[in-house]
Amino acid sequence: MSEFSDRIVEEAWARSGGACECNHPDHGHHNRCGKTLLKAYRGDKFSFFGWEAHSKSGRYIDELTDCEIVCWDPCFLTILEKAKYSTNEKSAII
Repeated sequence: MSEFSDRIVEEAWARSGGACECNHPDHGHHNRCGKTLLKAYRGDKFSFFGWEAHSKSGRYIDELTDCEIVCWDPCFLTILEKAKYSTNEKSAII
């Protein structure tokens, strides 16, 4: 997986206000998730406060508009699961 520069992650974190920015309704919420996150828990998939900087485009363009702060559970786990399913589905078709 690619990553964003530290500057972009810092700017996205500031914009998020320390809360999950996910607004995908199929992740178990109707609007923005808003789950409270702790900055020190980036990448901690086992913590309630864990989060990740996710690429909206999937290409990790190093721009603030492509970066969203999402909680690990349920949002980032759902994103990963959908990507895994999508990849498996494409290889089964080929």
